[in-house]
Amino acid sequence: MAEQLADIIDLPTEYVSWHSPAASLWVASTPTAYVGMVDQNFDGFAATDCTGRELGVYATQESARIAVYGAWVAPAPAEEDGQRALIA
Repeated sequence: MAEQLADIIDLPTEYVSWHSPAASLWVASTPTAYVGMVDQNFDGFAATDCTGRELGVYATQESARIAVYGAWVAPAPAEEDGQRALIA
């Protein structure tokens, strides 16, 4: 019998919702946790995870939101020697 995705990956069970507290700013959260945010600037849509780590600048709001969600579902390993993991 084929395994289901949920059996392979330990996905969060909380629902993520997005809110826009200010123009060009979108914040993601669950009922119990801050997930991250997307901020529109002149370069595109800047994504930041729940720890404040910059995930990159994306051409669309949707791709930036996906990056925030992805960083929440599968956080990058702890930084070593001050180097950050690349997510793009």
